Amino acid sequence: MIPSKLNLLLSMMAFVIISAGCQKSADYTSPAKSRIEDEPAVTDCSAMLPLKTGFSWTLSTVVDQRTFTDIVSVRGPLNIGGTTATLVETKRNGQLVLREGYRYAKGKLMLTAFSTSTKQWVVLDPPLILLKDGAMLGDEYKWSGRLRIDGKSIDAHGLSRPSLKESVQTMSAGRFSGIRIDSGLSAPLPNGDRIKYQTTRWLATGIGFIRKEYLDRTARRQSNLISFKMK
Repeated sequence: MIPSKLNLLLSMMAFVIISAGCQKSADYTSPAKSRIEDEPAVTDCSAMLPLKTGFSWTLSTVVDQRTFTDIVSVRGPLNIGGTTATLVETKRNGQLVLREGYRYAKGKLMLTAFSTSTKQWVVLDPPLILLKDGAMLGDEYKWSGRLRIDGKSIDAHGLSRPSLKESVQTMSAGRFSGIRIDSGLSAPLPNGDRIKYQTTRWLATGIGFIRKEYLDRTARRQSNLISFKMK
């Protein structure tokens, strides 16, 4: 029997992670991908995702053949799990559907935490590196650590991989050459099952999000940029 507190932890994590686009499946794996040395490097990854209070993106999101309008907004600095991060909120029809904590430090853009509610955070310890200054096509950033929530934690591992210069046609904001970042986390459960979390973000210099995708069970949910605002 799993102790009641651990049961509670697992149920909360399943709710938060599955709601954000996860599935229980086999281990997260990544095929080897060669680096292309003549591809220009990213000189300043902080410019790929402007984390300035007041920045916002309007995205068209398709879920179960229904289309919604999501507003993604930079809310400002926040202490999350003992780490200072920048809070980015996604609201759908005025209702919160996702919170993410991003951090840029020492030439690295990192995801520190995420949540689908205002009550609990899933904290990545250490943060997951999404992109580095000097990144080249085919780079991989392997990650191992723990997912923490309400003082409990579970072992996990994963990786991120940036791809450069992928042209993306947005809904109405135009066509951009953006960096595609595939990232995944995998966490084993005491019952032998495994939680799998996969997200793809497309970022354009000085603009930020131009497309987002996540894997929900066997379906891909996609969000495309309609417009963006910089205050």
